[in-house]
Amino acid sequence: MAICENAIIILPFAVPCQRLFMQKYFCIITGACYTPLVQSTRQKILHHLNSHPGAAAVEISRSLDLTAANIRYHLGLLIKSGWVQISGKRNSGYAGRPIKLYNLTSLSLGTNIEFLLAAMLESLATKKSANSDLQAIAETLAAKINLNPDNRILRFNQALEYLNQLNYHASWEARPDGPQVILRHCPYLDLAKNHTQLCQFDNHLISILFDTPLELTRKRSFGTNPFSPCILKPKL
Repeated sequence: MAICENAIIILPFAVPCQRLFMQKYFCIITGACYTPLVQSTRQKILHHLNSHPGAAAVEISRSLDLTAANIRYHLGLLIKSGWVQISGKRNSGYAGRPIKLYNLTSLSLGTNIEFLLAAMLESLATKKSANSDLQAIAETLAAKINLNPDNRILRFNQALEYLNQLNYHASWEARPDGPQVILRHCPYLDLAKNHTQLCQFDNHLISILFDTPLELTRKRSFGTNPFSPCILKPKL
């Protein structure tokens, strides 16, 4: 995460960073704080690729009246930040490296995943088997990692690493009655605000990963404190 004062989030449109605390403006960006001119260049590249998928850097440079080297630089940062991808190559027609072709990613084009998941959760909420269905989904997700069955501390650390790969920003603390798990980020925040089943899902998933019956004793506040954690403790 880069921290900069009066920064602007780049791509695909300008959004002022929200003032959160400590009199600073925070934004997640790649590499550095960018000027409006740089922002405009990348916006133009995105717009060009939207109407000309599979374009080469030299083609974009001609359209935008910029050098190919400049375009390649910006394409590199767009790829790094997940907005653009190399979709293929074509023969240049003479000796040398093939020409790289570029397309927008689903991050740029947009998806319908959130609406689909919301509809599925609404449907699930009407079923008597909702809790067992969430348990089954959690078991499926937990099965994607091999956890040490013999060394509990090693298992807890492996579980923690997996949760952080899933963007929970988790930590755990040893307590006399078992592990206390702290989640400092909700990876499906917007959905969780209206679908509390996701809290049940988290409870199932983390209990499975830590091989300990846990219960949610403190729930995130979706309000003034964006870093308020969820805390799960062993069931008594």
